[in-house]
Amino acid sequence: MKISVVVPAYNEEAVIGRCLDALVSQIVPVDEILVVDNNSSDRTGEIAEKYRDHGVRVIRETTQGLVPARNRGFDEATGDILGRIDADTLVEPDWSQRLAEAFADPTVSAATGPSWFYDAPLHRTGLVAQRLFCHRVNRMLSGHPMLWGSNMALTKECWRELREHACPGPDIFEDLDLAIHLHRLGRKVCYTDRMRAPVSARRIGGSLRDLHRYLRTWHHTYALHGERRAAVGARAFKFAGLVFLFPSVSLMLRAYTPYEGTLSLRKLFSRSEEARPIP
Repeated sequence: MKISVVVPAYNEEAVIGRCLDALVSQIVPVDEILVVDNNSSDRTGEIAEKYRDHGVRVIRETTQGLVPARNRGFDEATGDILGRIDADTLVEPDWSQRLAEAFADPTVSAATGPSWFYDAPLHRTGLVAQRLFCHRVNRMLSGHPMLWGSNMALTKECWRELREHACPGPDIFEDLDLAIHLHRLGRKVCYTDRMRAPVSARRIGGSLRDLHRYLRTWHHTYALHGERRAAVGARAFKFAGLVFLFPSVSLMLRAYTPYEGTLSLRKLFSRSEEARPIP
C-alpha cells in the first residue's frame, strides 16, 4: 500500500522546512511527498526543492486557492492512500504507521485524527478542545463524521469518485465539504485518535476580524450544502467562541509567544507539557 502526502503551500517559508522534516522522519517512511506551491512569492518552493532526495516533489499550481492546490496534489499523487496536511503541520513520528493501520480495513475510504497547537501552552487541553470542537461538535451538527484538513487521508479510488462532487470554493471549509460529500456517497470515514498531527496556533493568534472572516466559512459551508440546522448551530458556536473564548485565548497566546524583550510564559508551560506524553 503506497502512501502519498500532499502539502498545499502559499508563502510558507517560515514553516515548510519543519513540516517536511517531520514527514521524512517517519518511523514507517511515506512513499511520496508532494508540495503544491500555490504562487508563493517567498522561498517556499526553493526550500521544498532541497528535500528532493527524500522523496519530495514540488508542483506549481497557478490557480490561486487551497482547493485548486489540494486537487492538483491529489490528481498527481501516485499512492494508493492520499494524505493531506497543512504546511504548518508537524506530524507525529508514527503518523504514517497509524494512517496505514486505519486503511487496513478495506471498508474505510477516508481517515482523520486529532491535533493540538504545538506553539501554544496546555497541549493536553488543546487536544481535548480540538477533539470536541472540530470532531464531536461537527458530528453533532451534521450527523456524520468530520475531516480535519490538517490531518486527513483518503484512498485514491475514493478521490476519483469524490473529485467531481467536491465544491470549488473559495469560501468553504474544504475539509467539511469533503466530509459532507463522502457521507452522501455512502463512504466510511474513520476517526483514529492515535493518528496525531499538531499544528500552529497562528490563525487564532491573529486579529479578531481575521478569525471571524475565517470562521464564517464554517456555517457558510453547511448552508451551501442545504444543511440549514447545522449552519445555524455552527453560527451559534462561532459567536460564542468569538465573544467568550477568543479574548482569553488571544491574551494567553500573546503572553506565551510575546514580542522580543517581553515576559514569556513558554518556559513556565514547557516543563509541565514535556513531563509526560499526551494521552
